[in-house]
Amino acid sequence: MNLDDLRQAQVRYLKRIDRIIEERENLHKIRSQFIKYFKYSRIHAMQIDEFVLGRPPVPGSYNFCYTIERELDGLGRIIGANAFKFGVYYGKIKSDSEIKYRFAKKYGNNHAAAFENVRTKILELLDSGAVQDFNAIARNHLSPMFKGKILSTYFPDIYLNVFSPEHLNYFLIKLDLDNKLLIKQDAVFKRNALLEFKNKDLIMRHWPVDIFADFLYTEYPGRPFTKTNENEDSAILQDYLDPQFPSNPEASFIELGIMPSNFSLPIAPGKKVKIKGKKNYEAEGRRLRKLGDRGEKIVMDLEAKRLREGGRMDLVELIDRVSLKSDSYGYDILSYELDGRKRYIEVKATTGEKGDANFFLSSNELQVAEVSENYYIYMVYDVTTKSPKVWPIPNPFKTPNDGVKKTAVTYWININTSLKL
Repeated sequence: MNLDDLRQAQVRYLKRIDRIIEERENLHKIRSQFIKYFKYSRIHAMQIDEFVLGRPPVPGSYNFCYTIERELDGLGRIIGANAFKFGVYYGKIKSDSEIKYRFAKKYGNNHAAAFENVRTKILELLDSGAVQDFNAIARNHLSPMFKGKILSTYFPDIYLNVFSPEHLNYFLIKLDLDNKLLIKQDAVFKRNALLEFKNKDLIMRHWPVDIFADFLYTEYPGRPFTKTNENEDSAILQDYLDPQFPSNPEASFIELGIMPSNFSLPIAPGKKVKIKGKKNYEAEGRRLRKLGDRGEKIVMDLEAKRLREGGRMDLVELIDRVSLKSDSYGYDILSYELDGRKRYIEVKATTGEKGDANFFLSSNELQVAEVSENYYIYMVYDVTTKSPKVWPIPNPFKTPNDGVKKTAVTYWININTSLKL
């Protein structure tokens, strides 16, 4: 995650947040009326035709599934998934055009028994949701999307209204919240991790939960770019698409040697050097920043693993990704040696396989490196794969090193002016 990108997105969103909240007032009015109508006691006595999709509601009343899925679609989409997600519905299927009660067999042997079971599960879900018993919610046999929509409808300040498993994982990855345990857990834990991120952020902590969900989809990190929304013009946007990262990569350390800068590998006979067209440096800068952000997350996890395996659990909690606070430190991560000494880490990442280390370094980063003790460059290779390789390079700038070549590529220009008379 890049803090600058997040803050820029928040600035854009804040310009229209009042309008968005106003536009959602009617949705929240429907939600409020719905939960007042379908309060706990009414659900307990609810009849099947009040529940199933396919049966119109009596005037002045609500149909449980229709309202949850259709009328409250603007507060989280579950349309598109098979109607069996409700456990029971009234309609037809492709292989049978007869309109009748349909039911998922896991809930019972007939539609009446299935409905009774589903209704019981809804009541149990509301009980668990009220006390935030995430384990009980995860054990509840209702379909994940249906569970999620019920929870965010009845407890809109507690449960996030994002229901697609793919979208939840995507947001976790983009915000660097994915880890080995969380990715395998029930959706309720993933939604809670996203809400904890929101509530810790100085800008978003006071936002309504559904506004945060809208921000995720419309601003940062934005809706996933998938095959379904590609078109013939997507090639134009290729340089602007974010790199795709797998969840929970398993990184490992590698050791490489530094060769003298005058050493060169022979070029195979007949091999041609590919010359690319005009380079889009701004797009390349954005891409490198995204790779670097993900590289930092990978290094954070790997450093925590190194300290845990070394028996220093007390130091794991002290690892600090200072790049999320400011770029003035001159390094990205503050970690520790097993003896408690500080380790300063600057992270560089590439999609390439292990090999040469080529990267940009700011003047501030170079100055910090030249005066710091126990400073490292962590070169992350294969950053977009499930198995990144990380080369920890002990400070290559502290003393002259024939294998390290520095080339100035940008300049700070200052032109003094005077007023012409």
